[in-house]
Amino acid sequence: MRCSLLLKLIPVFIFWVFFAFPGMPLCDEKPLTQVISTGPSWNTFTNRDGTGLYHEILSDIFTPLGINVTHKYTNATRGIHLVAKELADFYICKTRNFDFSNLMVARQPMYAGTFYAIFKKKNIKDWQGPSSLTGRMVVWRRGYYKQSEFKFPFTLLETDTGDSALNQIILDRGDLYIDDLNLIKESIAATKLSFKMKAYQIEPVGKRTYHPVFKRSDRGKTILMIYDRGIKQLHESGALKKIFHKWNHPYPGYDSH
Repeated sequence: MRCSLLLKLIPVFIFWVFFAFPGMPLCDEKPLTQVISTGPSWNTFTNRDGTGLYHEILSDIFTPLGINVTHKYTNATRGIHLVAKELADFYICKTRNFDFSNLMVARQPMYAGTFYAIFKKKNIKDWQGPSSLTGRMVVWRRGYYKQSEFKFPFTLLETDTGDSALNQIILDRGDLYIDDLNLIKESIAATKLSFKMKAYQIEPVGKRTYHPVFKRSDRGKTILMIYDRGIKQLHESGALKKIFHKWNHPYPGYDSH
């Protein structure tokens, strides 16, 4: 009789333990102690010395949980490939507008900002906003944008680097180079061609949010959950806004996500 009662109580006990301690590993499950992020080295976002907006946000999310974050610096295309092949846990950062069915994007963004076009004043004398892209040769880094993000038709040329994209404008092989303002400034500093800013104009052409991209797997879902929950907690505590102010970047509208 007692054995029968004990057998009935065992499932109840397991159920209670699982929900009382949801973070406790079961059976041979190993605790998460390290995650690998990947993406380019962007000034003030992912500096190679380990500082920057993205590095600091991720550290504040994962380190208190005993999880170390390691970053692999690479270009956008390679970074997405590493995540797809499970050689990295997530890519920093991409818009929600992508076509990889085996990947998933976090609900909470890491950045929200305006992107810009730089062009020669002599080639576009009467700027009319994004509609001025119509019929033009537009240049950007491979994998950074999509034509579907724009309302107006244009011809597209993609390059592997920002300075290469800018060079197409300098050499009159393209009309406008589109990128984040900080990245445009980096491209200007990196070009080896003759460049005089007074001959150029920079104008905003759109806004969007940028989110980490994860592998669609059990591990990926776990890390994504930790990220989304961590961003929410940092936002509600006010700590996240301080990080954005420290790095002089606009604060996303987290309450709307």
